[in-house]
Amino acid sequence: MKNEKKSEPEVHVPVKHAPDRIIAVVGFDGSEPGYRALDAAKRLISGRVGTVEVVYVAHMPVGTELSADAGVEMRKGFDDAEQEFAAAVQARMEGEQRWHFQRRDGVVAHELGLAADELRREYGDEVDVVIIVGSAVQTYHHVLGSVPVALVRHARYPIVVVP
Repeated sequence: MKNEKKSEPEVHVPVKHAPDRIIAVVGFDGSEPGYRALDAAKRLISGRVGTVEVVYVAHMPVGTELSADAGVEMRKGFDDAEQEFAAAVQARMEGEQRWHFQRRDGVVAHELGLAADELRREYGDEVDVVIIVGSAVQTYHHVLGSVPVALVRHARYPIVVVP
């Protein structure tokens, strides 16, 4: 009796075409980790078709009850921070034209996710969207939770946390 080898059935697995374009959504708050996240996004799109979407989220702390005057002052502070951060991002992104800055108001992790969702809807499957944030710098964030932890818990996109 011959030693016959059974032929294995051929399996064809469709290969998903990876998009050629990357959009890096960067959470930016003017902190050192925020700058490192911005630098990481700039490196990520280097040599690729891509865009950096820088998102500053003006966040009113939960449970904050303010008088009308205090609320106006806080919003003015957010407006000032927006202008300062936009100028800082422009300086940091010198030589790179493929970026956009936007301000959103709300809970930081939620707003970063919404910005990524909007970009996904706008560009469809033609892009890979990734969210890049700096690590938490405050000790209490490690106990109570931080933006990176909240993003990872509810991840709909790849998350890069830059130390």
